[in-house]
Amino acid sequence: MKKIVTQDPRKNKIDAFLCRAAAFLLCFVVCICRCADGMSYVRAEEAASVSETAPEDAATGEGTEEQSAEKLVIVIDPGHGGEEEGGMYDSFVEKELTLITAKAMKEELEKYEDVTVYLTREDDRKLSLEERVAFAKEVNADFLFCLHYNLSKDHNTLFGAECWVSAFGRHYSEGYAFADIEIGALEDLGLYSRGIKTRLGKKGTDYYGIIRHAVEQDLTCVLIEHCHMDHENDRPFCEGRKQWETFGRLDATSAAKYFHLQSDVLGVDYSDYPVMDVPIPTGVMRPDMTEPDICMIEVTKQEMETGDVTVALSAVDYDSGMLYYDYSYDGGNTFFPRLAWGDKAQDTITFTMNVPPHIVPQIVVRGYNGYDLYTESNLVSLPSMDYKTQEEIAAELAEQERIAAAAKAGEEERAKQNAVAEENQAKRYRELLEKGNEKEKEPTISYFLTVCLVCALLVVSLALSMALILRRGKHKKRHRRKRRRRR
Repeated sequence: MKKIVTQDPRKNKIDAFLCRAAAFLLCFVVCICRCADGMSYVRAEEAASVSETAPEDAATGEGTEEQSAEKLVIVIDPGHGGEEEGGMYDSFVEKELTLITAKAMKEELEKYEDVTVYLTREDDRKLSLEERVAFAKEVNADFLFCLHYNLSKDHNTLFGAECWVSAFGRHYSEGYAFADIEIGALEDLGLYSRGIKTRLGKKGTDYYGIIRHAVEQDLTCVLIEHCHMDHENDRPFCEGRKQWETFGRLDATSAAKYFHLQSDVLGVDYSDYPVMDVPIPTGVMRPDMTEPDICMIEVTKQEMETGDVTVALSAVDYDSGMLYYDYSYDGGNTFFPRLAWGDKAQDTITFTMNVPPHIVPQIVVRGYNGYDLYTESNLVSLPSMDYKTQEEIAAELAEQERIAAAAKAGEEERAKQNAVAEENQAKRYRELLEKGNEKEKEPTISYFLTVCLVCALLVVSLALSMALILRRGKHKKRHRRKRRRRR
């Protein structure tokens, strides 16, 4: 007989309750996941909408929209503006040059991906240094480039390009790393490098206001002095708009290399460009305030016939290196214009000067370091060189040619005078002949009487001669007769 098993009704109720609870929890989890996905989609759409509507550029000095965190933001500051014209030389006005260069730099940088570029001014307006830095801070700039052109105090004294950076912390490190690329590019262009330098004011902070205010806003700034407008060495690089724009494109390329940018438009990729690793200094990177440590000269050759003197110059500055030298042959009373040191890795260089004749040369040289401080060398006295200069030789040749020309002219004049005299004499002879012929053709009474007189005289002379001859003959006959009688 089969046994019948009955279930407990309470257990069935519990199982049913657990099943419904599990189903409810599963539905709740699914709803939560779908809500989370929906919110992410909405946020993504909002972010895309903001990115599409945000302006790529902002009006100078006006409020700007917040940029995407992925984009690099660069601000370019054209130095000076408005009443503040900057350096002026010949027809050049610095504020005009910097604006042209800055616009070219901006145009070139905007050809790279993931970069937004602003100018502190796009026209001729005056802005304080604080306003320029405030604008850069407002647009969340990653770097501030301040563009300038240089002049020396006495004109035609200094030449070359240089970069000024902050003397403090990461701003020094970042600024120096970029400036290393920039100076290299300017040297490749043909300019002489005056170096990468810091400068401090009386309060021990950065001297240049644009750099000082940028550091206060935790912003790195580099001031670029492209070249000297007033020096013959640099003028070929900044004669016109085309060259000012070339500087701007060069600056942009240096920035692209520093930030590892790439451009499909330009077909370049600097993602792997090697940037100098500059350690962040723990202290202040002070400028060099001392003259070169060593400066000595030795005369290695003296050409007595030409006045050429070859000098070996040895100079060392352990802080900022050597930059220029100039020389004097009158004991330091007057110096020739400064010359580039050349190979800065060498402590000794050789150069040749030309000493004028008829003086006692006293050679002295000054060596300049990276901050234009100099040390004067020992003095070397040399024997006088009484050679003739090219000018004197040329003057002598000219005098000889003048004398020869004068002599030739005299001979020609004398020959001409002789020719004229001979011609006059021949003319007078011809005239006499003509007069004689005329007299022969037309004899006169005086001519006839003269002829008669001459004939008479001839007859008388003949008669007298015959008489004398006859008389002498008679005298000889008498003498013979007398001699015969005596015998």
